[in-house]
Amino acid sequence: MTAEPIEPPADDPSWGWLDFADVLLQRAALLARVAGASPSAPPPGALDPDEELRLVLAAQPGSDDQADATSAVLTRTAGAVAAARRGLAAALVADTPFNRVVRRARLAPEEIEAFAVIAAVELDGDRQALVRQVSGAPSLTPFSLGRMFAGLDPQASPVAPDGALHRAALLVQVSGPTWASTPLRLAPLVGWWLLGEQPRDPDLAADAEIVEVPGLGDADLILVAGLDRVRRLQAVVASLAAPRLLLTPLPDTTAGWDAVIRTATLAGCGVVLEVQDVLPPAARNRVDAADHLSWAVTSPAELPVDSLPRRPWRYRPAGPPDATVAEIGAVFGPAAEHLPMILSATQVQQVAELVPRFGGDPVQTVRWLAHGRLDQFARRVRPVATWDDLVLPADRLVLVREVMIRQQHRRRVFTDWSMARGAPAATIALFAGPSGTGKTLAAEVISGALALDLYQVDVSALVSKYIGETEKNLARLFDAAESVPCVLFFDEADALFGKRSEVSDAHDRYANIETSYLLQRLERHNGIVVLASNLAANLDKAFARRIHVAVDFPLPGRAERRRIWDRSLPAERYRAELDLTQLADRFELAGGNIRNAALRAAFLASDAGSMITMPLVLEALRREMAKLGRRFPG
Repeated sequence: MTAEPIEPPADDPSWGWLDFADVLLQRAALLARVAGASPSAPPPGALDPDEELRLVLAAQPGSDDQADATSAVLTRTAGAVAAARRGLAAALVADTPFNRVVRRARLAPEEIEAFAVIAAVELDGDRQALVRQVSGAPSLTPFSLGRMFAGLDPQASPVAPDGALHRAALLVQVSGPTWASTPLRLAPLVGWWLLGEQPRDPDLAADAEIVEVPGLGDADLILVAGLDRVRRLQAVVASLAAPRLLLTPLPDTTAGWDAVIRTATLAGCGVVLEVQDVLPPAARNRVDAADHLSWAVTSPAELPVDSLPRRPWRYRPAGPPDATVAEIGAVFGPAAEHLPMILSATQVQQVAELVPRFGGDPVQTVRWLAHGRLDQFARRVRPVATWDDLVLPADRLVLVREVMIRQQHRRRVFTDWSMARGAPAATIALFAGPSGTGKTLAAEVISGALALDLYQVDVSALVSKYIGETEKNLARLFDAAESVPCVLFFDEADALFGKRSEVSDAHDRYANIETSYLLQRLERHNGIVVLASNLAANLDKAFARRIHVAVDFPLPGRAERRRIWDRSLPAERYRAELDLTQLADRFELAGGNIRNAALRAAFLASDAGSMITMPLVLEALRREMAKLGRRFPG
């Protein structure tokens, strides 16, 4: 269809899209009657905006020349159609639901006219009855629309599948037995928006949301990469030319894509696609096709060039992920200066949203962020141990404290002193030593001092014999850990961080790839990672270079063993006179074994209904050493 030039009407500026649709429908009914396709005259009344149409109908029944009759109808109705077209153009300047939709969809004049007629029919039963007289069905079809616009060219049809009405998802694809009988239907929610309602599309992702944008950017398609989601969105807001944004994960169905594009069109939103890995070809094609919308594609890392949209785009890097002092202070108040943890901008936003539900306690809210994300990969330990429980030589204790210090003062060193360049995001510590020497306890103490939960990773559950599965498991673990403040503790880390082997087969090659991948994810992790190993020499040298703090946990000496005995036993009122010095001198045990023996003695005493006595402690020690395969000294 080639529409006549649209210009403001001189006769009646009050006409709008419904008036235009009514005139076209009446003319189509007259043409159908002249052609013998309509058994009766169109109903008079509100649907007839021009008396001339009925006069034309009255003049035609005696005509023997159908072509002449058709030409007469077109001639006699030309003035009414032209006036209706001008009225439609003039009415488009008003702020109405219909006008907002066509402006946001960037419809061409002929597309506006087709949309007006289709929408008018969809929203009114009387108009559907009139369409039935024209085509025998209540819905318009490409054929009946062509008749209505008197010679619509199918190759230039405003309702073609690749046209703006379909690209904006305002029409739904409905199958028909033939092209001529394919119904032209509005997407259901479009009708509600035209009536002034704004329901949520059920095909939108559950976590998709519309947010208002305080200022307008200057680009119609931007790419933003950065580790922190809030920083990515801040870059979008500063750059994307849209008054509001629809934030959505990448749709994975045609209906989901239609819902995103339709919602953004109806609501006048730019679309922010939050991509995790790559932009699939189908997604790229939908972004390219819906060029009436402003788009942003955000991702934690830069996307491959061959996956990017073909339309012009601009790149915007996201800011540093760590929250600023001002951002933290707005949520934590005066305690922000002494906050014993580093939070990302996203985490601070989450805390701000959740803190009222935790009685205004932001620290407790921070710990809650980890719930449900890491529990499927690691065992959560709520720290109770303190520095007094950790018995180590003074020089080793200083090193353990350094792990905490690096995290506590990271904001000042990296941000205030601008020393973040080239520095890894994570704080990586290696605790090496025999079993029971306090490696797990030290990790728990650090977690407690930082008001964080400790997540003890089950390495055996991550390592898989199947090629590529270990890497997938690691990706899921670190993806979950990146969004929550916590301490990750890898016990028996040799299984993951061991020396890379010589490549002799495919399994060796893939094992080395997994090790390299783990190195990358370690350095990207925004938190503390503690690796525990019984033998530090077993670790890959590439890991050793990335260790920030390495602590060797020796077996305790006499003085340390006596302190451990004292702290492992209950209060003095529950124990008899015990010679702790003798126990420390006679039994060279690791701290974990001492604690086991003390606990066993407590159970024996409770069963005997007595205090913890020296004989009971010695019996507990005899059983503990038998478990270890060691001889009990006489």
